[in-house]
Amino acid sequence: MDGKSYPVRITLMVFIMRAFLKKFNWRVLTGIGLFWLSQVTYAELSIHYAKTRLVDEVYVLDAQISYDLTEVTRDALQNGISLTLVLTMVIERDRWYLWNEEIATLKQRYQVKYYTLSDQYVVEYLNTGIEETFGSLNAALIRLGQLDSFPLLDQHLTQPDKRYWVYLQTHLDIESLPVPLRPIAYLSSQWRLSSNWYLCPLEP
Repeated sequence: MDGKSYPVRITLMVFIMRAFLKKFNWRVLTGIGLFWLSQVTYAELSIHYAKTRLVDEVYVLDAQISYDLTEVTRDALQNGISLTLVLTMVIERDRWYLWNEEIATLKQRYQVKYYTLSDQYVVEYLNTGIEETFGSLNAALIRLGQLDSFPLLDQHLTQPDKRYWVYLQTHLDIESLPVPLRPIAYLSSQWRLSSNWYLCPLEP
């Protein structure tokens, strides 16, 4: 594929997306427009670092995550579409036979919103209802990527002679988008954003 075609393709894609959002015409993106949306992506979600600690008999998690959104998702946010990001944490007990035993699964959900009048971004922690306000999208995403002392598992739920693992993965929740937008999002790599699974040991 000729690399020189990317700028034209992205410009046309963003133009269509803006018209789609501005007029809320859910039938704009059809046919060849869907093909363009499914082809190009320059962003990713990635987990760079994760480590557990034992604090007051509770395992807590520290992690560094990169939320690098695509141009299409950023544009949607600017036009009033809230984005929901989900961080999944799975804790398993190591077993030498068959597969590992799942001990717990936790999901931390975040919703990012943009308010035009105040020109501010709001991150709502959906598990708790707590909100934080930021002056820029990058500041909001950097804050989301810093997970500090997140309560993971009570120590009494583990056995001292067993080994445990923590699996982490984050993704953009397409099911939280407006219903008419979901078919487009499922077909488009610009919307199907998720990280690889990251593995770290559960240890003090």
